[in-house]
Amino acid sequence: MDFKVKQDTYNPLLKRKEVSVEVDHDGQGTPSRLDVRKAVASKYNTKQENVYVVDIETKTGTQSAVCAIEVYDDAKVAQQTVPKYVQIRNLPPDERKKVMEQEVKKEEAKPKPEKPKAQKPAEAKEQKPAEEGKGAKPKAEAKPPPEGPKKGKEAEAK
Repeated sequence: MDFKVKQDTYNPLLKRKEVSVEVDHDGQGTPSRLDVRKAVASKYNTKQENVYVVDIETKTGTQSAVCAIEVYDDAKVAQQTVPKYVQIRNLPPDERKKVMEQEVKKEEAKPKPEKPKAQKPAEAKEQKPAEEGKGAKPKAEAKPPPEGPKKGKEAEAK
């Protein structure tokens, strides 16, 4: 697996390098995030914990992938800045599976808050006619809308 750095910019606000890398993978499938992390970490002389592969995109019919990578100066800053789903994607498969199982257990443990039942409009309409029968005056029936001026042949006939 060979890779070429296409773009390398430093973001001082987030204390990271934003790198775009083109990875040639002749005769093989798209490289895993772990392989790309290892290669980029060794290239930039940093720990693997500071490198996050955000995206890997292989165009159809080609043997090269374009990767968006973030190389952080400090692991603590990375933990705060990188979204949780990107952190999970960059874990080895066995660790990723454990984290996903823990997430499922957390969601199952959370009690779902019950919403107070609001009265539906249909139920409100059903109650009003019952009240009318108790001595309230019945409403007058609705009249059809008046006809407007006639157009076309109908107007000529008059």
